Amino acid sequence: MIKAIFFDIDGTLVSFRTHRISPGVLDALHRLRQRGVKLFLATGRHRSLIGPAAGVFPFDGFITVNGQYCFTRDAVLRNKPIPQRIIARQLELLESSRAPCLFLTDQRVLFLNPSPKTDIFPNQLNIPLPDPCLPRQVLEEPVYQMTAFYTKEEELAAGPDFFPGLEVMRWHPAFVDVIAPDGGKDQGIDAVLAHFGFDLSETMAFGDGENDLPMLRHAHIGVALGNADAWVQSQADYVTGTVDEDGIVSALEHFGLLP
Repeated sequence: MIKAIFFDIDGTLVSFRTHRISPGVLDALHRLRQRGVKLFLATGRHRSLIGPAAGVFPFDGFITVNGQYCFTRDAVLRNKPIPQRIIARQLELLESSRAPCLFLTDQRVLFLNPSPKTDIFPNQLNIPLPDPCLPRQVLEEPVYQMTAFYTKEEELAAGPDFFPGLEVMRWHPAFVDVIAPDGGKDQGIDAVLAHFGFDLSETMAFGDGENDLPMLRHAHIGVALGNADAWVQSQADYVTGTVDEDGIVSALEHFGLLP
């Protein structure tokens, strides 16, 4: 029996086209809640940027910055920043490359090396960008994730040594999310399960990006949205419709969770 369901936000719960949860999916979330199923967000976003989902439904917990900061409304469940020495080295590399990068800390998002590349955040994702900061400000508080604006081609050209000792994952062609090693949304799921006392066999997860692969593989049932690329779809237990086709609802009906 499924007792806990984990949802990515962008491209899964929230449409890239409308920037909101559809009425059909929102109704399904309320029906699941009435059946006693616990519902969680599992996103690469910072906790200050989960409003498009958390602002319209009272989720039971939150896996943010790809599993590195996880919490409920009254407790922090997982807290794993990137080691400070690695951040210092990344600042040196960014100083020479001038690549734009976001640093996601506990309380805020810091923005280094502004560039037209970053316009994709407000223009396509409807995510506002903060004012640019100085490199020294990045070292003033723990950093849980970096979002570096590198295309796939630029990432390959930079080589494996550009993010030494870090986990790199992508959910958009224009940028990568970079976190501490041994992190990921699967680790966030385990933290949530330990807190609520659920077993992994009672879980289901929905996602569409490469950063969702750890949780899609880890959950008892991993569902890829139809707008996910072929690789992500091939790693899921089930592939449903796209986010704009209310694929979440179709999958929940398929598995008998919405009678």
